[in-house]
Amino acid sequence: MEKNSNENQMSMNRIIQEKFSAIQTNIQYMHRQDDVFRTVAITSSNKGEGKTFFSTNFAKTYANFKQKVLLIDVDFYSPSLTKQYRLKGRSGLSNVLTGRTELQDAVYPFSDDLDVLPVGAIPPNPLELLRVQGLSGLIEEAFTLGYAYIIFDCPPINLFTDSRIVASSCDLGILVVNNNKTKEEELSLAKSLLDKSGVKAVGAVLNNVKYNKKKYDYYGY
Repeated sequence: MEKNSNENQMSMNRIIQEKFSAIQTNIQYMHRQDDVFRTVAITSSNKGEGKTFFSTNFAKTYANFKQKVLLIDVDFYSPSLTKQYRLKGRSGLSNVLTGRTELQDAVYPFSDDLDVLPVGAIPPNPLELLRVQGLSGLIEEAFTLGYAYIIFDCPPINLFTDSRIVASSCDLGILVVNNNKTKEEELSLAKSLLDKSGVKAVGAVLNNVKYNKKKYDYYGY
């Protein structure tokens, strides 16, 4: 029984890896000849649609190809990424934006090519922090430090304006859509808000679709 369970888990992991590799390939084909998507804002219409799971595995996919990635938690309201990596209470994004901590001192090395920047101290007004400080300086510094890609795990765009602020500084915005949860009107609103943010391009990823009649969830375009 345990052997079958391990085999099922390995099969599921392979499926997930294949789907994320396919997403990465699709994004490469989205590029115009003179355009490269190096900064990505990942969001959803509402809570619980799988955006943090997607953000994490999306970042790992790039890192697996030996491309240095910085994964940033920008969800000050429900910092799942920070909790996932057990970085609660550590200096992070907010501390860097306010100049209290240097970026290179706040990142957590997850693997050789993947670093994580936790959310940091929760500010009294996260939206105001992002509006006043902006992300352009942080992004420029991250590229200077050698990161090839910067991925932002944002809060749900229908609930918080923060995601629009982050997306306005990014090349690509990705909406994570849950097949069992996301309603059509919610998706339509999220797409409209992301389009209006000023992000250069927008994509969507469908989550929680059954694969080949087995109980495996995967992501795909």
